[in-house]
Amino acid sequence: MNSLEGVDTGDLHDWLDHVEGKESARWLMLAIAHKQGVEIDDLADWYDMEAGDIREWFGELATGPLVTAIAEKEGVDIDALADQYGLSAETIRDWFTELESEPAEEAIDVIARYNQQRNVPVFRQTESQVYYLDYGVLAAEGWSVTDNDLFEKASKADLDPDQYGRIVVKPGETILEAAENRGFEWPYACRAGACANCAVLVKEGDIAMPGNNVLSDEQVNVMNARLTCVGVPVTEEVKLIKDVQQLEQFSDLRLPSPLGESGGAARL
Repeated sequence: MNSLEGVDTGDLHDWLDHVEGKESARWLMLAIAHKQGVEIDDLADWYDMEAGDIREWFGELATGPLVTAIAEKEGVDIDALADQYGLSAETIRDWFTELESEPAEEAIDVIARYNQQRNVPVFRQTESQVYYLDYGVLAAEGWSVTDNDLFEKASKADLDPDQYGRIVVKPGETILEAAENRGFEWPYACRAGACANCAVLVKEGDIAMPGNNVLSDEQVNVMNARLTCVGVPVTEEVKLIKDVQQLEQFSDLRLPSPLGESGGAARL
């Protein structure tokens, strides 16, 4: 049985007409030849390649979004993008999955902007809903940052607007800017991604940090910490715990705050 039985030949030809790299074009030609009945071992001989590498490529085409497999052949390094912008690799993959319904000609243009040679992130161009919960509430209520129902419990509690609520982050705004533009005073110091005063923990959704210069890999990838001064929502909805700069893990990264020690009171 052809290992690409579920892959449409027309889609492969369409992508072949629009990809920019010779490498991705060669891999697509392999797939098209296989769809036409050429065996993998014969393809390996013709192109002087390893049959195992070809099978792995065909497996990516058959089991995952075509656009993601092609993006990687075009030179996109998903893990490097995730590391650079403080995101999970899954979020990056989700972005490419959303391109699956777009014409190849338009999708390849977006892929080019993510290419490792032209590494320009494409952030959300629509509003994001950011739900926030103050860390002080967790301490007062005996809740834990690992609780899965934190925001459900917060919605039923009698909390002030500076403790729990929602802000809309518009395109072009960082999360800190959005909070300030809506009348809140959230903690910050440097506003340049060089301290942890504005740190939050992300519970749902994801936030890109193109200017993070201080958080460690463990803080980003294990704790899911982000900086709101440079943080930009990349999902339609984000749920975060703010005022976590007081945690021991951030003690060496804090700077004196122009808002004083609290720095979290709302002006409204």
